[in-house]
Amino acid sequence: MRGILTEKNIVIVLFVMVFVIFSLAEKETKKIEQLYNGGRTAIKNFPVVMPEAKTKVPTAPKSSDIAK
Repeated sequence: MRGILTEKNIVIVLFVMVFVIFSLAEKETKKIEQLYNGGRTAIKNFPVVMPEAKTKVPTAPKSSDIAK
């Protein structure tokens, strides 16, 4: 009969424990962040602004632009 405490089983148990602990820590971090920010998340505080293009992208000339 195989032993319960094989190396493979210990690794599996440790992996599950780490996964559970990190998921609980993430939930607690979100709770603390909401308390600190007054219910607003950090992502909402930073609007995304697209920078304007400073250089024009060369395009193919239109047929109406070509002098005949």
